[in-house]
Amino acid sequence: MNQNPLVTVICTCFNHQNFVIETIESVLNQSYSNIEIIIVDDCSSDDSISIISRFLEKHPEIKFIQNQQNLGNTKTFNKAAKQANGSFLIDLACDDILLPNCISIQVESFLKSNIISTGIVFGNSEYIDENGNYLSDYFITDLNKKVIDKKLFTTNLIQLLEGGLVMNSVSAMINKSIFDELNGYDETLAFEDLDFWIRVLEKYQIEFIDEIITQKRDLKSSLGNQFFKNNETANKIDSSMNVIFSKVIKKHKKDKIVLKAVLKRIHYCIDNSIKNKKFRFVFLYGIQKLKVHYFVLFAK
Repeated sequence: MNQNPLVTVICTCFNHQNFVIETIESVLNQSYSNIEIIIVDDCSSDDSISIISRFLEKHPEIKFIQNQQNLGNTKTFNKAAKQANGSFLIDLACDDILLPNCISIQVESFLKSNIISTGIVFGNSEYIDENGNYLSDYFITDLNKKVIDKKLFTTNLIQLLEGGLVMNSVSAMINKSIFDELNGYDETLAFEDLDFWIRVLEKYQIEFIDEIITQKRDLKSSLGNQFFKNNETANKIDSSMNVIFSKVIKKHKKDKIVLKAVLKRIHYCIDNSIKNKKFRFVFLYGIQKLKVHYFVLFAK
């Protein structure tokens, strides 16, 4: 492997007019130099497109894709990834920030690992508010800013399926050859990371970096803050979770360990659906629970 591989950073923008330039500049200001930047706007209704266009007058080397209709996260990223030339990909929402050494640290981690069998490397992040003020660390750290939960160093399929704070996609770098092999993100889903990480861990490994390398913007409108609410966006998320459960159960119906792990996450989704009076999803998740119990009973 080239010791200075090309990294493609795909900056996905949807109504990020207040943050998009700061995000792009965080990529331009990386200590690592061999970077390709692709910005893709998913049909923003604010002033994002004109702000980006004016900025790119001084940076013609940056590719800019404008969706003519809103495609959503998964289709938008896949569309841009088809034009990526890098050996590695970064999926960067245009309200988040890469700290200056982020890509250097990620590339170094990949080069130290078995690249053929490593699908993703990821690290820790800081939560920041809309004004860029520090809120907290994504993974809880000690006084030396090292993670307390050492299980992150052995990230595996069972941990991911069971749930809890074991995934941080905003700090992730993806092996493009494995991304392509797995046909990218599932475009039928409302969110991309959980399903993709599951599919990576079914065949490959994921490495954790115990460094804070990105900043994640904590906004009320962020997709991550819509989980388990009772609105249209949250319902799309729940529908996607239901699809993910179906895929995992079907693929691992003879594996009791995997089935019992996914059952924990199903219980969590049922509990939150009850709390938010989302009885349709209580029913749908309940069906997934019955399927798991059936296969656990008959799995060898």
